[in-house]
Amino acid sequence: MKLKVGNSFKCPEGHEATIVWVREDKQVVAVMCPQKHFEKVRKVIDHTKPTVPYGHQPTTERQIYRKNMIFLIEI
Repeated sequence: MKLKVGNSFKCPEGHEATIVWVREDKQVVAVMCPQKHFEKVRKVIDHTKPTVPYGHQPTTERQIYRKNMIFLIEI
């Protein structure tokens, strides 16, 4: 299999991705996947719940997804 920039490669979740970088010894490649991937969980203020005393705001956790994520893959 030829490892060249612009060729197709599978991302870690199995989506079709594009190679954007190849290390000189061809042992590591960077692929950019156009699909959404989970990035992190962030706490945000929940405005649907009433506030509690002393200025504390109720929070909920929101999952953050990102498109066009780049993965480094060892071959």
